[in-house]
Amino acid sequence: MMRKKSDRQLPLLVNSLRRLLRARGIGYRDIARTLAVSEPTIKRWFAGKGITVERLEDLCAFVDVSLIELIEFAAHDADARLRQLSIEQEQALAQDQILVFIFTIILRGWSPDELWREQGLEPAALIVYLTRLDKLRLIDLLPGNEVRLLTVRDIEWRKDGPMRTQFAQWLKAGYFALDALQSKAPWGAEMVKLSESSLARMEDMIRDFQRNIRLLGEADRHASAAQKAWYLVLISSGRIDLRGLPSKTKRTAVRDGRVSFPQIDDTP
Repeated sequence: MMRKKSDRQLPLLVNSLRRLLRARGIGYRDIARTLAVSEPTIKRWFAGKGITVERLEDLCAFVDVSLIELIEFAAHDADARLRQLSIEQEQALAQDQILVFIFTIILRGWSPDELWREQGLEPAALIVYLTRLDKLRLIDLLPGNEVRLLTVRDIEWRKDGPMRTQFAQWLKAGYFALDALQSKAPWGAEMVKLSESSLARMEDMIRDFQRNIRLLGEADRHASAAQKAWYLVLISSGRIDLRGLPSKTKRTAVRDGRVSFPQIDDTP
């Protein structure tokens, strides 16, 4: 049966691409200048008019994603499955680290068979946890111990919910020790002064980064277990107080031939 016009998927791809561009602060004018076309042409493309696969790939290059990755992002955006858990579901997960681990691995696309093989989990114990996830309506436990995920793969945890709160406590307790920064694992840090609108854009950028990290994990799914290790990738930001530092200096003044040195102004 022919797909209805309202069900066509190009608008989903274009909308996802528009969101990625906005998260990186790239506007139509920037694209037009780089591709040597007019800004109205770019606007027509994003309205779904006259855009080809080749042009779509050109646009993907601006946000450093492939067309395949854009399709995955669009599929996520169109996914009608559960995006945010209830307080009760989050609370049940937050109370059991093993349950969280198993659910997270399932979110990454692992099967029970992979969990048994790679993690050495006892099948009987694993079934207990899978049954609990089924009762929480986070998965469907199917015959043969197969599972069907009832949520999206990148759940939006509540900002002040049980999972974020518990995760912060795990970190403070040393589950992510600072000596990890001295290991061979990559890390970085940045300090910037941002507006509220930039903070919102940063949140979108973090979600995109998480998706890219998951793609790396997916690419390594079938590599030998001996070649892999688990890594916790922590993306965090926090407001810092710099009021203790001098923010302004008064101009040097000359009085009676003598130099008056700058005075520190600690006013925030």
